[in-house]
Formats: sequence, structure tokens, C-alpha cells
Amino acid sequence: MKRLRWFSVTAAAVLALTAAGCSSSSSSSSTTPSSGSTTAAASSSVFGTPKKATGSPYVFGMINDETGAVTFPEARQGSIAAVDYVNNYLNGINGHPIVIDSCTGDGTPATAARCANQLVAAHPLAILGAADVGAPASIPIYQHADLAYLGGIPFTPVPETASNSIQFWSVSVGDNAAAAVYAGKTLGVKSVALIYFNNAQGEQIVPQITPVFKAAGVTTVKDIPLSPTSPDPSPQAALVESSGAQLAYVDVPNGCGNVLKALKSVGYTGKIMGIDPCGAPPVIAAAAGGANGMYIASPFMLQSGSSQQAQLFQAAMKKWAAPGTLIDSISTGGFATVMNVQQVLSAISGTPTTATILAAFKSGTHQNFLSHPYTCNGQALKGAPAICNDYYLMNQIQNGVLTQPDPTWVTSAGYFPGING
Repeated sequence: MKRLRWFSVTAAAVLALTAAGCSSSSSSSSTTPSSGSTTAAASSSVFGTPKKATGSPYVFGMINDETGAVTFPEARQGSIAAVDYVNNYLNGINGHPIVIDSCTGDGTPATAARCANQLVAAHPLAILGAADVGAPASIPIYQHADLAYLGGIPFTPVPETASNSIQFWSVSVGDNAAAAVYAGKTLGVKSVALIYFNNAQGEQIVPQITPVFKAAGVTTVKDIPLSPTSPDPSPQAALVESSGAQLAYVDVPNGCGNVLKALKSVGYTGKIMGIDPCGAPPVIAAAAGGANGMYIASPFMLQSGSSQQAQLFQAAMKKWAAPGTLIDSISTGGFATVMNVQQVLSAISGTPTTATILAAFKSGTHQNFLSHPYTCNGQALKGAPAICNDYYLMNQIQNGVLTQPDPTWVTSAGYFPGING
């Protein structure tokens, strides 16, 4: 477990770590474009006019899984890029630069609980969600400390149902459910083979997604578990091929390229669906042609698109995220969480409190960075009152490139039986 505090170069003060035995690091970048650089000038124009936050920092805690069997370093990198943009160009939150006090998780409840207790002891303003598979252990600690949990990637039902949680999309439940509806109603498939990780996060997918497939007209769903540490998914690929399934649904956040490559190697020719990390360029390359034609439900508009927000995201990630950071739903979720939090908290007069933070998010409909507008009235996803938006776009890999051919938002409303259904 490693804990670090990341802050923008505009932060007014350097804050010391308080947890014994934890290491710290900081990241900073120059905000001045290189002289004569066309790329830097273009990025600068996307960012707009600099407006640096110079007040006292607002500190947010964060747990992100970056060690263990399944890791998501891009979630924190997306948050870092957004924080540096917000602090340097949007005046932070009413002049207060955002600081992320981050603890590295490994997906286990014990580590998540230790991290949460350390973060709470530092008295943050709120918690920024990231990729914390151990959230069932960490969120109750935040609740006890009366801290809001905002955004991130809700891998388990707990962040989707907790009273102190605000979630801008449902990743691993809502997106899977919408994809299942698309498979049955739009693609018309009748048989599906579902490859999933047999860990805590993966196991909870099966009972959530199978009823949606059935409600959407799929008659057969074959479950095929895969160990997160398996070096070779060929046996699972062979099971898909021998099942005769019309659609292979690949629900593995890490190692997706190997699964797709294995499916191609065993001669599988049916339709393929995957989760958003399967659409990252390195994964497509690793699939060696096995990703072509794959459908992916994403809560985000195409990150490589030409919209102003897409260009801003691309430029910020290039400027402030670590080189090689994956551009997928995980990094986009980290970036968009910071953008959404900055927008809503900037409308609060005075220093935000947990009560005013939650009230602000639950009031009205809000714009959602690179995503569908959200309304936190508890009605977006059945049985998941913390989810504020259940709309997704269907991406497809065409000629090795992630595309978004259909601009129609897809939802599982009317098909998903509910988190507790």
C-alpha cells in the first residue's frame, strides 16, 4: 500500500503526509507552452485563458487500485490531468486549488479499509471516487466520517447504493446492462458466452447482467470464468467456440487483448462485445486482429472525437498525465469526475460541507463532462439510488480503430431488474 499527495504547481502550500510508513510524491508540469511549438499552441487554445487558483487548497481523498492482480493506474492519471487543468485555467474551486491525497489500493478489502482510515484522518473535504474494487470496505468508513463520495468507477454495488455517494455513470453494471439490451434488441442474438474474472468484482456481474440478456430476448447465457492471474485464456476461448454462442461477451478489465487474440486463434467467428478497457489502442494492437467488429458500451462520447470537450481531454492528458496512460473509460472517468466536481462545487457559497455538497449535486440536472447529462434523484438505475445517469453509446472497433458509428444513447431502463432485483 502506498499513499501519496498530488498537487498542482499552483497550490499555495505543500502539505505533509500524516500516515506513518507511507511514501509521498508529487507531479507538476510547466503551464507555459514551448516557444514555437504548434502542438503546444494548439493545446493552449483548447485550454483557454489561464486563471490560476492561488487560495488555500481543498484536499480530496482518493483510493485507486494500482497494485495487485487487476490495476487501473489510468484512473488517477485522468484525475491528475483534470486537476492541473482546473487549477491552472479554471481558478480551481472558487480560487481554491484542488489537491488529491491518494492512497494506492490492491483491490482487497483490508487495504481499502486501511487506506480509507488514513485518508479520513487527514480530514479531506470529500472523497473522489477512482477505481477502488475494495469500496465495500472503504465507503462505510467515509459514511461514518460524514464524507461525500463523488464519482469515479463504481465497480461494485456499494458505491451505487450508498447514501453519501454521487455517481455520474454506472460502469460494470449499467454499461453491461445497456450492452445486453443492445445485443438482444438491436443485434438480435439468442445465445451468449460470457467471459468474466472470477474475483469479487467479476462474480457480481453475472447475476446482474444475465437477467437483462434474458429480458432482451437472449435465450442462452453460458458463464465462463477466468482467473485474473491466468497467463493463457485459450481454454476459455475454446469453450466459447464449442458453445456455439452467437456472441462472446468479454468482461475482463485487464488482459482483454489476450482473450480477443485467443478467440481469433480458436476460430471463433461470432459477434463480440467487450467492456470499455477492451477498446484502448494497446489492447486492440495486442488482440492481433481479434478486436475487429467488437461492440463496446461506453458512458462517454468518443474521446478521440472533434468536440471541444474531447479536444480538451486529449490535450490535458497529453500535457499532464503520465506518458503511455491508457485512454479508456477508466481514465476518462477520473478526468470527468474532477471536471464535474469542480463545476458543481464552484456554485456553492462559502466553504463546501458534506451537506451542501450532496444538496448541490441532488438539485436539478447537471452537464456531465463527455457524457449524458445527469440528475441525482435516485431514479436513473433501478435499485441504485446513487447512480445519476444510465445512458451509454455503442462504440465499435472498425479496421483496428475505435469508432462511435451510432449517436443514439442506449439505456437498460425497463430491462434491468435492479441491483437488489
